[in-house]
Amino acid sequence: MTGLQTHRSLRLALVGIVVAIAASVLFQMAQDGWVPLPSISAYFYSPARGVFVGGLTAAAVALLALSGRDAESILLDVAAVFAPLIAIVPTGYRERAFVPDDVLPTVRNGVGVYIVMVAAAVVLGIVLAARGGIARRRVVIVGSIAVVTAASLGVLTFTPGLSRGFPFAGGVNLHLVATVCFFAMFAAVPLVTVFGGGERPASVYRRVYTAVAVVMVAALVLTIIAAIRHPQTVGVLIGEAIALGAFAVFWTTQTIERWRDADPPSILAG
Repeated sequence: MTGLQTHRSLRLALVGIVVAIAASVLFQMAQDGWVPLPSISAYFYSPARGVFVGGLTAAAVALLALSGRDAESILLDVAAVFAPLIAIVPTGYRERAFVPDDVLPTVRNGVGVYIVMVAAAVVLGIVLAARGGIARRRVVIVGSIAVVTAASLGVLTFTPGLSRGFPFAGGVNLHLVATVCFFAMFAAVPLVTVFGGGERPASVYRRVYTAVAVVMVAALVLTIIAAIRHPQTVGVLIGEAIALGAFAVFWTTQTIERWRDADPPSILAG
């Protein structure tokens, strides 16, 4: 498979992952008599868990594999850092704000694996950067964020007392933080595409990307407000669904625009 074919396959795979997660949630919602849970993340505690967790993990791998050297690629790499955490650090269970005790061993196992994989990815990034295969700035920026995230999560998960009331730590909802950071990166990507220093897309694409960014920011604000003030309503579900749909629109549009691009242009190489 050529580089161009690989690039296309990865981009299409991300669209497929969004469709799979949406289909899984909708199918489970139908099974429940169309009574929705408060958020997409709440479907972790339903038969949709397998697709939810697997989809987010696969999305992280695909995002990292899209090995561009531009600012967009760095934002997508950071999104990949937080994508697995949305599944590894689940939201509270229904009316409870906390993760059930019987789920905590699964959380700790997932966090432990996450730390190992971050360490392996950072070491590999350093080696590839030394050989000129990856931009050094990309390794420094993304690697630093990943290491700080993994180390902080490890302390909060494995330190006795701190993990009580998980996913809350010091009054902060770790699951919400991971979700907001993930979608914030996707909201920033269209803006970088339109206003960044690289080659500007055609006007029709600029309009779509700008609209997507506005919608995603609005959805993000709705999600945060709903999660803090009305966590048991469908406000979070609506905000997440809008953000996920907006990302699907952006990614599909950009895939069409860049169908012949094997590798994004470099503006942060070196």
